[in-house]
Amino acid sequence: MTARVVVAMSGGVDSSVAAALVAESGVEAVGVTLKLLPGSPTGYGCCGSPEDMADAKRVCEKLGISHYVVDLADVFERTVIEPFVSDYAALRTPNPCVECNRSVKFGAFLRLAEAWKAGAVATGHYARVEGRPGERRLLRAADEAKDQTYFLHSLGQAELERSLFPLGALTKPEVRERARALGLHTADKPESMEVCFVPGGDYRALVRERAPAAFAPGAVRSADGKDLGRHEGLPGFTLGQRRGLRLSSPDPLYVTGMDAETNTLVVGGADETLRSRLLVERVSWTSRAPEPDSEVLVRARHRGRLTPARVAAEAGGRWRVELLEPLHAPAPGQAAVFYAADEVLGGGTICTILPEVR
Repeated sequence: MTARVVVAMSGGVDSSVAAALVAESGVEAVGVTLKLLPGSPTGYGCCGSPEDMADAKRVCEKLGISHYVVDLADVFERTVIEPFVSDYAALRTPNPCVECNRSVKFGAFLRLAEAWKAGAVATGHYARVEGRPGERRLLRAADEAKDQTYFLHSLGQAELERSLFPLGALTKPEVRERARALGLHTADKPESMEVCFVPGGDYRALVRERAPAAFAPGAVRSADGKDLGRHEGLPGFTLGQRRGLRLSSPDPLYVTGMDAETNTLVVGGADETLRSRLLVERVSWTSRAPEPDSEVLVRARHRGRLTPARVAAEAGGRWRVELLEPLHAPAPGQAAVFYAADEVLGGGTICTILPEVR
């Protein structure tokens, strides 16, 4: 292992223990917190709020390692928040954590590592990397309930060569116990389950504030055209959504489609949400692309089930995904990540839901 490692410090228990494990290995650990929001008043997860920066600094002091804060709020606004709003306004369902890792975090930390002559970057992600140089494999974490490889699928060999995930073989309870044993005050710090720049979890309020013209009232209809009610703006809904429809029905109703041209929200039963054919763009591979019509496992949402599928390259760098078992409401804008058993092969962004073959 290299003599110096840059450790991404969010102020939570995971990155705290990751830093401790790096320091215990005998190398010089350098803690870095990215400040991604210009004025967040409290801790929302990993955007560098004052509370989180203070927690990260305190952990670094306890471990006896250096701590630095790097302000990337402008980059985060441009590459994550603005596209997040634009995607929702365009009736897509973005995943900002995927984009943040791809466009902000790993690029920033790897550049810092190079500038500071550090050989690697360590994070608190639950993931594993194995293999020799040039043949690194990104693997799912030992704790399947905490596995975060879905968010890391865009890492290629150059990034995997210099990335360390010290928590990959641990469970969350083991991480908290290790933090308690070390006397780290973050040991029992609650996890943030929200999008860090959307306090309270109300993404609709953010989109409405920044793209008010996208919210126009319209009709709610069934697939056969029956009028069922009114909606207050299509960006307030996502495919597969059940709650918040404010419709009366003896059976559960879900969002099955959104027609931007007529400003219509389409709803139906659970079976009407099932889809089995997708197009994926912005595809990248951790090592090499699979052979045409290879069978892989696909995860189309974080925490979504792994589903067998066949994939093949299409024109324009897109890949066609033929799911062997239909999925509930895969949505344009979400990541589709490809696996072979525990190994992450790569992934991309769902751009089109293709018509079903009858």
